[in-house]
Amino acid sequence: MTVPPTWSTQQLAEFLAAVSVAPDYACAARLAVERAAEALEVEIAAIVRDGAVEAAIGFPEGSVPEAELVAAVDHPVLALPGVGACRTATAPFDDRRGAWLVVGRIGQEGFTAEELVLARSMARVIGLTERGLRVLENERALREASERQTALLGRLGEIQRAIVRRNDREQVLDSIVQALSELTGHDTAFLRLVDPADESSTVMIASRGIAPELLEDIRHAPVGMGASGTAIAEDRTVLVEDYGADSRSNPASARHGVKTALAAPVRRQGAVVGALVIGTYDAANALTDEHREVLEALAENASIALTDAAMVDAAFHQAFHDSLTGLPNRAAFLDRLDHALAIAERSDAEVGVLFLDLDRFKTVNDSLGHAAGDELLVAVGERLSSCLRDGDTPARFGGDEFAVLLEGVSGSEEAEAVAARVLDAMRRPFTVQGRDLIVSASVGISTATTRSADVLRDADLAMYRAKTGGRDRLAVFEPEMHEALVERLELESDLRAALDRDEFVVHYQPIVHLATGEILGAEALVRWDHPTRGMVQPGGFIPLAEETLLIVPIGRRVLRAACEQAVHWLKRHGELTMSVNLSAAQLSQPDLVQDVRDALRDSGLPARHLTLEITETVLMGDDEATMQRLRELKELGVRLAVDDFGTGYSSLQYLRDFPLDVLKVAKSFVDGIADEAQGVALARAIVELGESCQLDVVGEGIELTEQREGLLELGCRLGQGFLFARPADPKTIDALLAERRASGGAELPEPRPTRHGDPV
Repeated sequence: MTVPPTWSTQQLAEFLAAVSVAPDYACAARLAVERAAEALEVEIAAIVRDGAVEAAIGFPEGSVPEAELVAAVDHPVLALPGVGACRTATAPFDDRRGAWLVVGRIGQEGFTAEELVLARSMARVIGLTERGLRVLENERALREASERQTALLGRLGEIQRAIVRRNDREQVLDSIVQALSELTGHDTAFLRLVDPADESSTVMIASRGIAPELLEDIRHAPVGMGASGTAIAEDRTVLVEDYGADSRSNPASARHGVKTALAAPVRRQGAVVGALVIGTYDAANALTDEHREVLEALAENASIALTDAAMVDAAFHQAFHDSLTGLPNRAAFLDRLDHALAIAERSDAEVGVLFLDLDRFKTVNDSLGHAAGDELLVAVGERLSSCLRDGDTPARFGGDEFAVLLEGVSGSEEAEAVAARVLDAMRRPFTVQGRDLIVSASVGISTATTRSADVLRDADLAMYRAKTGGRDRLAVFEPEMHEALVERLELESDLRAALDRDEFVVHYQPIVHLATGEILGAEALVRWDHPTRGMVQPGGFIPLAEETLLIVPIGRRVLRAACEQAVHWLKRHGELTMSVNLSAAQLSQPDLVQDVRDALRDSGLPARHLTLEITETVLMGDDEATMQRLRELKELGVRLAVDDFGTGYSSLQYLRDFPLDVLKVAKSFVDGIADEAQGVALARAIVELGESCQLDVVGEGIELTEQREGLLELGCRLGQGFLFARPADPKTIDALLAERRASGGAELPEPRPTRHGDPV
């Protein structure tokens, strides 16, 4: 399995490879400051120990500012002679040796969190390398003293090469215990580590020369018992000479005749995590200073192996886990999915994938802030994990997207059962920042038995179907979903090309006086004149345009075309209004007001002749930026209308707060006038509501004479629909205006002025 390394992981690996081949510590120190400066892109780097500089780069030869570099440990900004102001960062080798890596960057640019982590990791590598090289240097000095010392040097070299090659950690530790037994010639050698599940206990992980019955008795032992437990508790090398009489002894070992024991602590990233031990059953076989040196040298190598393994484990964990939720990330999920599908191919089992997307997560981020959003995502990850089966793999793909891998399912029905549990779990309130939030989810499901199937893509498509089908539901992948995706991608490509080819045209539908049929205005409606599909109605492309934000440039063109057409009709036919729809995406654009101002100025259309129509759901968003934009539009002098009123939340609050001029009754309510008494009552309520708020009321979608007459009886004086005219090109509407508009025209209603103190 190959994992692309992060920048810091790659830099650290290269740093370790360069420093670890140094023949001695002086050379390693020089290499370390050079490579640290290169990796972190800094101008100076130095190693400081006990008030002195051991190695430095970035200064002229013979002019290293030792006092200033020593002081950098406590001062992050220094003025260095010949260098100037310098931002520094320091990292200790460990918490006991008083040695530091100092790096400096000229100017005021500081260090990122990732750079500081890398500097600390480099410092630990230098410290570990120093210890290993010091041991080797000591052994070189004793090369001629003993054949055993020569053998030790060789074994240490083998062990360190195994560490650098990233050999299996357990194998490296076992080889250290074997080397200890062979080089000292003692009866017993073993390595204990603190139990990760119980830090008050230790467990033996490698041993030589211990009888099976004794091994079973002493495999687990508390910290503080025996030579090993004492070395761990006191962080020092411990010698127990009269083992049977010593209160620190392990009673089981004493019963089996152990006479002496010597233990040295083993560390991981500076913290004591175990002990390396030699012992003897023969009191005459004394433990000498030479044995101590061998033990401590091998204990240092065990420390290096454990620290190196921990750093590699941390790097792999970071590469394969989401930093926020701790769940496996996309890379880990894809790796496990490929493995599961490979097994499925051989066993005819099925693999299921759930793709989950939270509903309305953006609302949480926008209203409560990103900290609340992150807290919610963590809670979602925990709840998702809690409702899965053993062996299922949850993952976070980023944002509010999660996935679940289901291995060995019997079919889509079993996957649906898991998805239903997930949906039920997500419906329960989440407590975020002391408040309860209701956050549902949409889940897509797919299953496969072969790696040739794009099971993740299929689950994603099914999730999209669930979301567009109403959210808070699940959907199982069906082949036609992919066909729909291909068609959607082709349509999106055509839509983008249509902007370049200027294929959008504007048709207009008259707005009439219901009593006289006189045309008082027109609504601009965009159409797409597709080169092969013909004239595409709004329902065939507007939803996609809104999703891709192409509605913004399309809407800008419609606005300009409508303003220019309105000026033409004003000159030929007298007073009328021009209505133009604004989508939610357009209203969220910071430059919308300027676009409207430019369209009015360039066309010469007086602002009071332009009505901007906004859907009811946009107003209910209660977004401060939207409210401010409506204030600014109103200040231009344009009129504001609520389109399709009654299909959203129908709140009296926004009718009072927003500076509106027109209320357009949704077609569904107009249809009810001719069909049922309840429909008449609903339409009457809307008309009376508009009148009470001093708004012009327009009935939409009028197709029958009964609907027109019913609206008139209710007091609605304006309307539009097929009964009067279908949307048509400018030439057709121009002829209709010439035919129907009476000379002089009707008086145009004035825009309602913004009330002093209005919230909008």
